[in-house]
Amino acid sequence: MEEDEEQPEEMEESPSEDVHKQQRQGWTPFFFFRTDKEMYNYVGQEIVIQEGLDSYGGMIWPAALALSQYLDSHRDQLNLMDKAVLEIGAGTGLLSVVASLLGAWVTATDLPDVLSNLRYNLSKNTRGRCRHTPQVAPLSWGYDLERTYPTTVYHYDYILAADVVYHHDFLDELLATMKHFCKPGTTLIWANKIRLESDYTFLDKFKRVFHTRLLQEEESLIILMATCRDGEEREEIQDLQKGKETGEGMISQEAEGDCCHGNMDAKSAWINAEENAGLDGDAVNQNECNEEKTTGRSVNSLDKVEKDIFSGKVHAVKQTQPDRTPAWVPSNNSSFGRDVYHYRGQDIVIHESIESFGAVMWPAALALCAFLDNNRHIVDLQDKRVLELGAGTGLVTIVASLLGASVTATDLPEVLSNLRSNVMRNTRGRCKYTPTVVALPWGGDLERAYPTSEHRYDYVLAADVVYHHDYLLELLATMKHFCQPGTSVIWANKIRLESDLSFTDTFKEAFQTTLLAEDGEMKIYMGRCRDIS
Repeated sequence: MEEDEEQPEEMEESPSEDVHKQQRQGWTPFFFFRTDKEMYNYVGQEIVIQEGLDSYGGMIWPAALALSQYLDSHRDQLNLMDKAVLEIGAGTGLLSVVASLLGAWVTATDLPDVLSNLRYNLSKNTRGRCRHTPQVAPLSWGYDLERTYPTTVYHYDYILAADVVYHHDFLDELLATMKHFCKPGTTLIWANKIRLESDYTFLDKFKRVFHTRLLQEEESLIILMATCRDGEEREEIQDLQKGKETGEGMISQEAEGDCCHGNMDAKSAWINAEENAGLDGDAVNQNECNEEKTTGRSVNSLDKVEKDIFSGKVHAVKQTQPDRTPAWVPSNNSSFGRDVYHYRGQDIVIHESIESFGAVMWPAALALCAFLDNNRHIVDLQDKRVLELGAGTGLVTIVASLLGASVTATDLPEVLSNLRSNVMRNTRGRCKYTPTVVALPWGGDLERAYPTSEHRYDYVLAADVVYHHDYLLELLATMKHFCQPGTSVIWANKIRLESDLSFTDTFKEAFQTTLLAEDGEMKIYMGRCRDIS
């Protein structure tokens, strides 16, 4: 196949080749939250966690931070020394590492495709530090548990689970697994951030199956302790395994009051908290102004990670509100919820939401923002019409708007609220053009919904839109639909899976491509439509 990555004619004498060589020094920006590696401090030890963004299990979730902090700060109430501990859905392994450092004999479990990274993190952070060497084992929820983990052999003092309830279809299997391991003498500790209606449903079932006690509650994040019901018949959990609804039952609540402080029921309080967190537009700006007046703001001064990013430097720090920070937030280099980045001479405040892939900051967005900010002589967005596909948190859209472009940010409907809030917060009064936020599912009848006669763009931007999903053909069709003569597609991506390489080949076949920047697995391509002869 003929090589298709030579510079186009207008770039032959440009400094892009020199820039390309310099850019290989590293795309990682100078900021305190790294998408691939984070440092925490629990039990007086530095814990370095390697993330893998190929699955939910490869990310640090807020309940893991909450439960790790709780275990570390409540050792007098929960003594894990020499206790047998099982973690369900261990993910990156942070919680298992903390439990091991606290003296427990830990078995960390998750799906087979997560175990490699989990095993690496456990080994790296516990070797030579712990009383007992932690074990890693595969565990698929709800499947033939008595044969693979017979209760006569496997008995644990504590079962730990953090943010195992989110957007998936295996909640009944999860509850069956909890019930299987939670025998007389076993204590189950479950931490979760309540996000979806299905979370409330699971919480009700959880309380029917176990005796529960609320250990801690901060806004929408709860930590519950549970023990098995003595003499409980097994038919209930067998029904749950089959996905059936059981009887109403009574909700056991041994904590003082309800799950939330005061007389408000837990669900209403969590809904109110989510609604308050999801405000956008004027309400968000006013809310932030009020916070500044009443609480002030401070920037965590932490160990700084410094790297050149595409021949420039980008600064970003975590921003917290000391008077309002939940008790479970640890003193570390990462906290979910709010990041502050610095591009185009502006502080950009980004709110994340871990309800979906699109609401998390991905590394290619940082790489593309830095490239656009530091290489305006190559890609000049001033007064250009720009479309972003899979805009997610909106950082790329914000940077493009600050660079003078008229931007339309698109993503799935469930992502738009947070996207719109971030875009409005960071561009109002700063930009020549007010960016637009609209829904755009990839593929489908694009010509009817977005006729090319009306929707023409100078640039189409896409960052980390190729990952673990089944819509790569639809994505490519969407790119081709909007990439008309005169349009350039700029696609940034971190290569993780075999499917990423396949898509890259397909992308090169569909467009005339130029490799703008490369650093290891991080690549930024420019594509233009092929002339139809």
